[in-house]
Amino acid sequence: MIRTDRAHLTLLASVTLVALVLLSGLGFAVYFAVVDDPTTRATDQLVDSLPAGEVSVRDEIAAAPMLAVSRSDAAGGTPALGQLPTIDIPLVGQIGAEGIPTGYPKTPEGAVGQLGEILVSVLGPMDLAHAQRVQQSWFEDPTGSAGSWPVLGLIQSFLTAGKMPAGLEPGASLTVIPSAGQVKGSDGDNWHVVCVLVEITYTFRDQARLAYGHCERMTWIDGRWVIAEGAHPVPGPSTWPGTELALKADWLSWRDA
Repeated sequence: MIRTDRAHLTLLASVTLVALVLLSGLGFAVYFAVVDDPTTRATDQLVDSLPAGEVSVRDEIAAAPMLAVSRSDAAGGTPALGQLPTIDIPLVGQIGAEGIPTGYPKTPEGAVGQLGEILVSVLGPMDLAHAQRVQQSWFEDPTGSAGSWPVLGLIQSFLTAGKMPAGLEPGASLTVIPSAGQVKGSDGDNWHVVCVLVEITYTFRDQARLAYGHCERMTWIDGRWVIAEGAHPVPGPSTWPGTELALKADWLSWRDA
């Protein structure tokens, strides 16, 4: 893939110590997998591609464009001035399927919180088997919309580019922390498109960090938020938290309520 080739070219030009080869290769693997994953652009033309009269309000919300950003915006930027707007995320104390915290209320902020927990669970271990189990437990339509889940493609790209078919290297760790969120749109009180901006830190001898913005349709079923059926929303802007660009992208700083 193009993004992998570019990562290796940059690696060969800038890294001379063998001990840093693996780190830098993985850093670029994450960088290009997150920001340049072609699967996340598949629904940009969703509304235009549907026959006239068949475009639902939900499809329009999911397909509405978001701020376009560059790859470098995921790793830093100009700090925003003044106090940043926040989104208050409720705290929960229950554990649901696949060990994912649950119990979020039937509010837009609750949907944001639940999506954050799902992303932390699947991106942290970079484990394809675990991610697929999460699909089965946390998707309204596990056999349909789950099949093209961009997060699964991201994990595959990371492991492939890093030459880690068995998972993360021994001694390596990857932490995922929700830093911002936003409610893109709603259709009633039981369906929202919400977005979460997470900070990803990969540690192996050194550290590589970046931000990843991700959006999902969320629906309230059987007393909890799950990822709703339907074409995947356009990707959330991957901007470094707390920057002027993050503010422009409508990210609200995550605050535990």
